[in-house]
Amino acid sequence: MKKLFSSLFVILAFQHVSISQPVWPTIKANATFTVHDTSFLTPGILPLNIGGWEDGLYVTRDGKNLYSTFLPIDVFSWLGDLEPCLDFTPYFRPPLLGMDTVTNPFGCNNFVHSDIIYSGRADTSQSFTAWNGSNLEIPATFEGGACGVLLNEDTFDVFVFTRDIGSAAGMELFFMSNVSVNPNTSTAVQILSSPEQEDNPHIERLNDSTLLLFFDRERHIYYSLSYDNGITWEAPLLVTNVLNDQAPYDIQPHLWNDGSDWWMFFCADNTAGRRCIYKSKQMIAGDWNSWSPKQIVIEPGEIDDGNPDTHVAGIGEPTLTGYGDLYFVAIYADLSSADTTDVYDCDPWILPAKQSVVGGLSNENIAKINFTIYPNPAKESVNIKFSKPIDDILEIIDMSGRVLDSEPLNGQDVELDVSHLPGGMYLLKLKNNTLVIQKLIIE
Repeated sequence: MKKLFSSLFVILAFQHVSISQPVWPTIKANATFTVHDTSFLTPGILPLNIGGWEDGLYVTRDGKNLYSTFLPIDVFSWLGDLEPCLDFTPYFRPPLLGMDTVTNPFGCNNFVHSDIIYSGRADTSQSFTAWNGSNLEIPATFEGGACGVLLNEDTFDVFVFTRDIGSAAGMELFFMSNVSVNPNTSTAVQILSSPEQEDNPHIERLNDSTLLLFFDRERHIYYSLSYDNGITWEAPLLVTNVLNDQAPYDIQPHLWNDGSDWWMFFCADNTAGRRCIYKSKQMIAGDWNSWSPKQIVIEPGEIDDGNPDTHVAGIGEPTLTGYGDLYFVAIYADLSSADTTDVYDCDPWILPAKQSVVGGLSNENIAKINFTIYPNPAKESVNIKFSKPIDDILEIIDMSGRVLDSEPLNGQDVELDVSHLPGGMYLLKLKNNTLVIQKLIIE
C-alpha cells in the first residue's frame, strides 16, 4: 500500500521524541519560508486548511476552482502502521468532509483512503468556499491529482486525475473530456497504464487536436502527446534535461506559460535535503525535453514558536493561476508530539505574484495595504491598526474558510470583541482584497 503514496513527500528522517501535543494553530501561524524568486510576494496560508491532510493542489487558470487530494489523518504517522484492518479511529482528524470510512474490500470495521475535494468562488476578489467532497469520490479507492484545461467557466475541455485500481500497479491515470468543473467519473478512461505507478498529472492543450501530458512515474517526470484529442497517446518519454537530474527524485510537474515562454514548476530537494519548489524555462519551443537550469522559487524555513522540535518539513505540489499566483502545500512536523498518530500536518498556501491582478489592482499594490493586530495572541479583544484609511469589510475566518464575523470599516482603526470565539487560529482579512490577510491566535 505504500506505493499509493509516492506523490507525497518522503520526509520521515527526523527523530521523534514524545513530549507534548502539537499546538497546530501556533505552528501554522509561525511557519516561515524563504522566497528566492523576486517576482513573488509573501506566502500566506489559505483559510481552507483543516485538520486532515490536504495535498496534491490544483487551481484552475482563472483562479476560481481549487482541488486537493484529502485524507482525514496524519498520513506520515499512518505510513508506519500499514495493517490492512488497522483501527483508524485514533488517526481520524475531523472534519471528514462526508468521506466514506466504512466501505472497504477487507471486511475491516473502518478504512482510510484519499478523495478529491473541491472549493470554488465566483470571483477572485472573494474567498474560496469551505472544502467539500467532490463528485470524483469513490469509496475505498485512492483518488488524487485532479487537473484540467477550462473550456469556459463551467466546463473542462479536458480533465485528468489518478486512481488506485486495486492492482499491483497502484495509481493509474484517467482522462475525460467536456465535463463540468465538478465532474463525476462516469466517462473516465484509463490511459498510459504501466506496471509502474503514475501520479501527479498535468495536462495542457497545444492546439485544436494536440494535448500534452506531464506526470510522475516511479518518482521521475515523464511526458506524452496525443494528436487526436486524447483518444490515443504516444509512449511516454522520460525528461532527461535538467529535470530528474538529482537523487532521490524530481516530481509534481506543473506547466505554466507567461505569455511567451513555457515554464516547468516542480518539486525537488535543496542542498539541505528538504523539499522545495523550483522552476525551469523551456529552451527550444516544442521540445519538451529542453529545459534551462532550474531556479529555486521558494523553500521551507523554520517554525518561530520557540520549540526546537517543530519544523516546516517540506513544500511542494506547485500550481499556478493564469496571472502567476502560485499555490502550494506545506508539511509541518512537531517531533515532540506525545501522540504518535498526530505528528505531521499538510496544508495549502498561496504565494502571490507581484503583477497578478485582483479587482483591477496589482497584487503588489494591494499588498501595500496592511494592518497590525495587537495583542496577538488575544483573549478578550484585539485592536486593528491599518496602514492607510480603509473602506472595506474586515472578516474573521476560521480555518475551514467560514466567515464567523464581519466589521464594516470607514477608514478608522477598530477594536474587535473575540471573547465569544473558541481558542485556536483564525484569519483576519479584507473582504474585497484577498491578499490582505493576517493571522490571529485566540487563547
